Amino acid sequence: MEEKPDGYYIPKNTTGTDQVNLVLIASGSGTDAEAIMKAWKAGWLPEVNPPTLISTRRDAGCVDKAQALGVGFLTVDRRDHADLDHFNQAVRDTLLTHFTDLVFLVGCVVKIYPVSGIAMYNIHPADPEQFGGKNMYGLRVHQYVLQDVLDQIYRGRKTATDRFFTYPTVHEVDEQFDSGRHLLRQDVEIPQRLIGALAEKRLSPEAGAGDLQQVVLPYEWLMLPTAVKGAARRILERRKEE
Repeated sequence: MEEKPDGYYIPKNTTGTDQVNLVLIASGSGTDAEAIMKAWKAGWLPEVNPPTLISTRRDAGCVDKAQALGVGFLTVDRRDHADLDHFNQAVRDTLLTHFTDLVFLVGCVVKIYPVSGIAMYNIHPADPEQFGGKNMYGLRVHQYVLQDVLDQIYRGRKTATDRFFTYPTVHEVDEQFDSGRHLLRQDVEIPQRLIGALAEKRLSPEAGAGDLQQVVLPYEWLMLPTAVKGAARRILERRKEE
């Protein structure tokens, strides 16, 4: 890897027909990215060349996780660009420079435009049709999920003893927010302790969002390496047909 003066690393370009070049784009602590990087490090993703992490913030924790795992990384900082279009042009140029085949947005809070010729996926922590859209990321998503639970109980559609689920989903990236085709979806049951606390007004949806996030995250960490493997195999199968 080549070290730049600012301390960020750019991996060398890699090409080949039996593996894909994967880029992970993250904005925060990088726990979702870490799940994929650890799976690759453990040899569970033989379909993938050494991945690259792009951080949308130079001071984000995802960079530390990439360094710890020996994964190449670089920064395209949103704050360095005048608007979203200029930022996305820089992201696009970086992806094309590194012959990227596959992109996973993992905890990326900046809208990334699709790039022609590159398979791009995002993970959303709940049903993207019901709880997706502009500004729907992080704890806000889980807050709205819990508000919906409370609304269903209030309207008599369900009771506090019923089972409720949330649905983290890996989906394709397209021009709209959270509207691409699904690749992988998981049913995650919301713990009864949260449902009961909401129904008894001992807990507000806003206060319970962090608790629900901690329930969902371990499922995301299981889903993501599987989704990467499936997406990579799709690319490799298409190559054989060309």
